[in-house]
Amino acid sequence: MLLNFIPQNVHFLFTTNQEFPIPLTKFAMANNVYTIQEEELKFSFDELKNYISTKKINLSEDNLLELYQLTDGIPTFINILTTYIETIDLKKYDELIDSAKKIDEYINLLTEVLSEDLREYLKVFSLMNEIEPKICKAYFNLKSDEKIHESFEKLYDLNMIEKKDPHYYYMNEIFRRTTSKGIGEREKIHIYQTLFNIYQKEQDYYGQFHCLLNMKDLEKVYDFFLNHSELLIKDFSIIKKWLDLIPTSFFSNNIELYYYRGVIEEKYSMFDEALSDYRLVKDNIHKISNKSILENIDTQIIGIYWHQEKYEKVIEMGNELLKSIPNENYQSLTSLYNLLGTSYSYLSKLDEGKLYLNKAMELCERFNFTEMKPWLLNNLAYNIFLIEGNLESAENFFIKSLKSFEDSKDLYGKALLNANLTDFYIETQKYEKAKEHLEAFESIYLETKNIAYLPVLKILQAKLEVEKKELKSAQKSLMEAENYYSRSKFLQANYYFVQSLYLLKKDELKESFSTVEKAIKIGKTIFNEYQILNFELQKVRLLIHLKQFEKALSYIGKIIQIATEGKAKSILTQALLLKLFLSKSFNLSSYNEDLKTFNELLSDNNYQFILQKYPEITNSIEDLIEINLEAKTPSLDTSLKLRFEASPEISYLESKKALYPKIYLFGEFRLVCGDKVLTMKKVRNQKALELFKFLTLNYDQWIIQDVIIENFWPNLPFEKSRQSLYVALHDIRKRFQEFSLVEEYILQKNKNYKFNVNKVYYLDYEDFILHFEEGNKLFKNKQYLKAKEHYLKAKKLYSYGLLPSNIYDDWAIPKIEDAEKSYLSILAILYSLEKEKDIVMAENYLDEYLRIEPFADEMNIEYINLLLKKGERKKALDYYKYINELYKKELGTAFNSKEINYFVKEFQIY
Repeated sequence: MLLNFIPQNVHFLFTTNQEFPIPLTKFAMANNVYTIQEEELKFSFDELKNYISTKKINLSEDNLLELYQLTDGIPTFINILTTYIETIDLKKYDELIDSAKKIDEYINLLTEVLSEDLREYLKVFSLMNEIEPKICKAYFNLKSDEKIHESFEKLYDLNMIEKKDPHYYYMNEIFRRTTSKGIGEREKIHIYQTLFNIYQKEQDYYGQFHCLLNMKDLEKVYDFFLNHSELLIKDFSIIKKWLDLIPTSFFSNNIELYYYRGVIEEKYSMFDEALSDYRLVKDNIHKISNKSILENIDTQIIGIYWHQEKYEKVIEMGNELLKSIPNENYQSLTSLYNLLGTSYSYLSKLDEGKLYLNKAMELCERFNFTEMKPWLLNNLAYNIFLIEGNLESAENFFIKSLKSFEDSKDLYGKALLNANLTDFYIETQKYEKAKEHLEAFESIYLETKNIAYLPVLKILQAKLEVEKKELKSAQKSLMEAENYYSRSKFLQANYYFVQSLYLLKKDELKESFSTVEKAIKIGKTIFNEYQILNFELQKVRLLIHLKQFEKALSYIGKIIQIATEGKAKSILTQALLLKLFLSKSFNLSSYNEDLKTFNELLSDNNYQFILQKYPEITNSIEDLIEINLEAKTPSLDTSLKLRFEASPEISYLESKKALYPKIYLFGEFRLVCGDKVLTMKKVRNQKALELFKFLTLNYDQWIIQDVIIENFWPNLPFEKSRQSLYVALHDIRKRFQEFSLVEEYILQKNKNYKFNVNKVYYLDYEDFILHFEEGNKLFKNKQYLKAKEHYLKAKKLYSYGLLPSNIYDDWAIPKIEDAEKSYLSILAILYSLEKEKDIVMAENYLDEYLRIEPFADEMNIEYINLLLKKGERKKALDYYKYINELYKKELGTAFNSKEINYFVKEFQIY
């Protein structure tokens, strides 16, 4: 129901009905105006996701980003589209907008009452990428600024266009699509050509490119792009859309496009794909005349190895390439110096890193190479100044770099710098600034729909929320990052680090400790020896909370040594704060010297934020810290306190909720991760599950493809069986992702497959074997009590046997039989250890042994003798009768033993 529909003053008020529940968009009264702010009326992206989660709709992150862009967060459009998705059997998400006829009717209803001039404006606006008043003034040949301003304000008041900033407007995507549908193709071409001519006069290359794209002359678009690629590629989301639409045949005839596609793929973290495209360009270099590509292709290839964190290879290839680059090719030299400088830094060679980065900066300054300068500013800040603890220079360089990227409209650079500044301000306790840059980063994520930005966004968001004690929000952010953080080791390490911070604030100390150990293990493979110290400090902090003072002292000593050698002042100050607390507990002789150094570092470098970063430590020794009188004394959080939870052995602590996959093959199959449990009943593709069990059962060896096919698809033609294998592997990875069992748990190499034992996991079958083997070793060395402990642990694991649901499957039988043989050996040894000490327990072990293997002569004799020893002669005779009949029936021979025969004759059984 539409109320108060007046052309001069349009306001919408909708009631709810079952078909389309449309909420209030804007409300006002004639004289008594109540204004709702525009941003209050729109959903944020997170609000959209929360809203969609209440619907019977399953949309991927990419679909959600598309939906958000289409609707601009306006509830009216969101409700129409979501209701449409719910009520219509939509085969393809891409068909959504074109199929939603009722949206067209709604928008046409709004535009019908407009004047002819305003409808004409809307028509042209719907074909523009950015609506700029001066371009529109030129298009409509208007001499008066007032006239164009008046028209814009009318349409803005009617919510038909939106302000991007004081100089630009835009039309909501749904409005734009619906309006542009009513324009004929010939008229569209005419409008685009007119706009192109205007953009040409204004030297607006983005505008020209947009027009050429929509005039659909591929050759013209291609030529224009090549002439202005350096500028255009900065708006990488638009270029990606264009490249995705180009036919493969056109790529084959224009090899340069593979190079630019590689550049775009880099920005989307598609490094394998980018490397493939760059290599193709390199192989066809004789077909390319573009000087820039010829000069830069080798550097781009090296850059991929840098992204893949293969820094030794970058240095090896980079130093070799340096020999062939002439001095006048300053662009390639600058890029290569940058790669070498950052690689040396990541390998803890800071002097070499600084040398090459400064060489690169010198070239930038000498040749005014503005394209590369912001990257160098960022890398000097991140790789040198942050490590040195020169925070003022780091902040200054970060801000200068961001400003340069903003001026050049480089979205990729803007995203990186906003992320880095977010983290910088979180670390230095400036949360409002951190929030400002995090929101800017999120805006770029929504604009570009670059899914690679999602884990970065959520990890940073969680980190900020943890520091602000918004723990419920932090938990949600970590959960949203969970399915994406495995994209790189950098993300994995930071994810676990932030999770450890979260668990510390939740007072789950043991879980926090095990999590930061994971972060350190991964981080050591990518961070230099100084960057990893941030993670090591968290480990020491937790050791203090767990009252493991001696271990904490050992670790803090190493941190102080490395930080001192590397002149890492901020790290050294934090380490000294933790050591001062430990010194107080142990009354160490170095205390006074450490205190003096700490206070000098604190005051000389404006490091007061460090006191806030460790409030529970600071509160414990606050009276010993001389705070710089010129600096404001920081307020300290009192919610986090040292409770000193006692714990005997940190390294073997078990989390209450597993933060890694736990796989159980004994008894009913189960996969457990956190609160999630997967059982056989929950899996539809049983072949995929059986294959997964097979790979985990053979965790210590590679399995060739032919063996897998022979076991699981023996009756299918080879191609079909191979395809079935690929489908099963895909299903395993897809199905187990929600349990944190991501792709890396199944390794693939030269048509061989293996369970990845290098990841963090628990497998009860492996545990069983380890306890059994350790028990045997100890038993052989006559350490019977220790051996018994391991045998009992193995016995407990065995439960109802290995894979009881697969006892007739050829692929499982050998392992099941081996496990049963080991279990019988355990029972026999446990019986031998108990028969002279605890006759009841010994009988239980024999009972269980004989239930599994009733035809074991020696154990049957032992059982009868045990009963006789207990004085249960009648029971012994009954058992003899039973076992003798069983032998005759199943084996065709009587149960025979000299000792038992004597017993039988004595009592004249027969």
